[in-house]
Amino acid sequence: MSGIWASLAPALALLAILAGLAWGAHWWRRQRQFASGDTAALRVVSQLMVGPQQRVVVVELDGPAGVVQLTLGVTPQHVRTLHVQPLGATARQGAASPAPASPGAPPTPRYADVARALQTHEPRREPTP
Repeated sequence: MSGIWASLAPALALLAILAGLAWGAHWWRRQRQFASGDTAALRVVSQLMVGPQQRVVVVELDGPAGVVQLTLGVTPQHVRTLHVQPLGATARQGAASPAPASPGAPPTPRYADVARALQTHEPRREPTP
């Protein structure tokens, strides 16, 4: 039995060293990325399955120009941008929606609220003019 462990010890030691190097490189890269301040927070707001392998995904991207909400069509072959909505600093504070276009018009619903309503199978409510 000791002959098997003696022959496996160098291979196990090398495996442990390589795993330590991989973890160290990952840790160093993350520390370097956070130190540079070059990170962009990406948050999936909602997603809706529209077919067996097709989804509509709403994500918020916190980049250098402010918060942007992207509506993406996702398939196994590609990702297509369907809509881009700049939100500015209001999304960080949790504002519900932008101001209405005219004084008497109802506010435009957020994409996340519409997708959530479709997922919970609530009856669809159309705005009345």
